Amino acid sequence: MNHKIRKHIWLSMAAMMIAGQAQAATWDTSADIRERYQSFNNFNFNSAVDNDRQELDTRLYIKAKGDFGNGLSVFLQSQAVYIKNHTAATGTQELTQADLLQAYLQYDIGDFGVRIGRQQLVYGDQRLLGHLGWKDVARTFDGVKGMYKSGDVALDVFAVHPSDIGAMTPTTAVPQGQSLVTWEDRKLIGAYGTYAVAPNSGIDAYFINWSHNQQAAIGKGRNMNTFGVRMFGKANGFDGTAEAAFQTGTWAHATGGANVSQKASAYAVKAGYTFDFWKTRFGVEYDYSPGDDKANATTHKSFVFPFHTNHAHYGEMDFFSWANMKDLNLSLKTSPAKGLTFIGNVHFLSLAEAKGDWLNVVGAGNVFAGAPGYTQTKAGTEIDVKLVYKVEAIKGLKLVALYGVFNPGAAVAERNGGKADSAKFGYVLANYKF
Repeated sequence: MNHKIRKHIWLSMAAMMIAGQAQAATWDTSADIRERYQSFNNFNFNSAVDNDRQELDTRLYIKAKGDFGNGLSVFLQSQAVYIKNHTAATGTQELTQADLLQAYLQYDIGDFGVRIGRQQLVYGDQRLLGHLGWKDVARTFDGVKGMYKSGDVALDVFAVHPSDIGAMTPTTAVPQGQSLVTWEDRKLIGAYGTYAVAPNSGIDAYFINWSHNQQAAIGKGRNMNTFGVRMFGKANGFDGTAEAAFQTGTWAHATGGANVSQKASAYAVKAGYTFDFWKTRFGVEYDYSPGDDKANATTHKSFVFPFHTNHAHYGEMDFFSWANMKDLNLSLKTSPAKGLTFIGNVHFLSLAEAKGDWLNVVGAGNVFAGAPGYTQTKAGTEIDVKLVYKVEAIKGLKLVALYGVFNPGAAVAERNGGKADSAKFGYVLANYKF
């Protein structure tokens, strides 16, 4: 356990003891443990080169919420993970690590509240800010958030920086599980508001400023502003959302020249209808974000993210983020038996700009770097099938199985030396809450 984790634990304990002086707390505790096996096959689209990966991981969550009365409460959530990973290149690697995901004090008075400490930010469809609870890496922040809710209006304002959580990925480097990036060089300041126009329907509006200095681990210093609006509604079996986000700001020039201007946008619209028969929902979604053809060195036109939570929006296999992309997604969700749910998605994926970078789910890593000579935009088709079973005989036990296949298009062959073999992904997991 590193010194930062110990620091947060001691601060949390101190906060609990101080608050406990006034009034004994009422505690609500829970835990869950998850076992997951997953397999990644041919993610380089070249079956002649073995880059397949298998992974077995165990994750334990422990949560505790204490209510001290008079509007004062505390929330603690810890995570411990064991991962065993195998590839042909590195052999078998193991990692064990423990982190404090959340540890905050909250004070509520009337329509207002304030939360101080380590916390998650979860908003809208979680395209930009969310908890990403399926993954071993925490999406969590240190800082302060103010909250207001009255009638049809809710507003959060926050000033935070991403927590310095370890990578949670096996590595031959020492120390294993070192920090993902130098998060303390990054800051998020923003506001997220919601106006409810009817039950389950309303409008969200948000602003996020994301900045980090030139010393941050991924390179150029940034000062980025993201403005967005999201409309959502649900009534009489129909549901839908529509979201648009726009970015302005600057990147520091890598070699000390003039700053580069950020001018980007991203859009999403989805709709569905749920039938009474087996609670069956048919849905359609279209996601789009213009790319950067790199023709103008003084302007950056690919959408970037304050924190990356796109998993499963644009395919379970993580080949795309909400940047330089087009995605038409047809979906089906149905429950033919008690506790059993079938979920299927078909994604027709393309690049918006052939010359631009093809960005993976993280938004900062290239599946393929862009180049002036590229002309093909058809990325491929991804099919994901998932089964979820909540075991009635064992309360709290959930079983999940997923299989995905990505059939590459002409854009892969053009960028991969003519190689365009299908990639496959699968996992099975058991999750028990108690």
